[in-house]
Amino acid sequence: MTEDFPKNEVEFDRRFCNEQACLEYLSQLRWPEGFVCIQCGHTGYWRSARGLYLCCHCEHQQSVTAGTIFHGTKKPLIVWFKALWWFSTRKSSVNAVSLQELLGLGSYQTAWRWLQKLRTCTIFSGREKLSGNIEADEFHLGGERSGKRGRGAGHKCKVAVAVERKGRKLGRLRMQVIDHCGADELIPFATNNIAPGSSITTDGWQGYCGLEEAGYVHKKILQTKADDKESVLPGVHLITSLVKRLILGTFQGRFEERYLQRLLDEFVFRFNRRTTKSVGKRFWRIMQQAVASPPVMCRDLALAST
Repeated sequence: MTEDFPKNEVEFDRRFCNEQACLEYLSQLRWPEGFVCIQCGHTGYWRSARGLYLCCHCEHQQSVTAGTIFHGTKKPLIVWFKALWWFSTRKSSVNAVSLQELLGLGSYQTAWRWLQKLRTCTIFSGREKLSGNIEADEFHLGGERSGKRGRGAGHKCKVAVAVERKGRKLGRLRMQVIDHCGADELIPFATNNIAPGSSITTDGWQGYCGLEEAGYVHKKILQTKADDKESVLPGVHLITSLVKRLILGTFQGRFEERYLQRLLDEFVFRFNRRTTKSVGKRFWRIMQQAVASPPVMCRDLALAST
């Protein structure tokens, strides 16, 4: 399907002003080459009075929303589309309380579940790995407590981060929640997200000692020996500050570890598309993933506090 999206919110409101317009857009995204029956593969169909697609060969009935994140929804698609627009086009995230107020939803639980479903659409299968010059490090999220600090803090969530350096600018980003900061977590993170042969710059932490054996050029910068400590891994330190600001500002510093990866995936989606000329293209990309993603049942989503 060629790129087809509203360029701004005024165009969005004008284009998706009714349910039929939303259904037609979903149909184009789901079947860009035309309808194909999921049962027999036949391309002939006719539309029922209820808007269902009926295969001319096997008479299988199929809804355009079946098998997508909209599967089984009782809310109008026009409300879902507005949620997708706000979710994808804002520079920072939106929390469940704000989404509930913006959409006029009846409960906080509904808004929270919608956000969880939308966050599952921010990671695309088959995406290219980072390449070139990479900065890699870890950071920790969590409130202040007594006890061990730094990499050994047991009460904080550990996050591995890697970002491309394009001269003085940053390129694409990857982040992953990890259990601890050892080599058995950090090296797999690198191999899963960074192309072999890339140059990876880290601090002197021993957890990165296996990078060369994994096929990377490993550069170490010891902070204790650096003249300007602020210049050591500035890219990942900037990412760390942005994530912490997001958690503090949008979610008032509260999050649950089991849902943290989805928040990070959403942040990565926004960061990697920060230079997109049209905000509507981010909406289009989320919509593509929404129709390609399997349904996320409410029973699989436990209520959290964010």
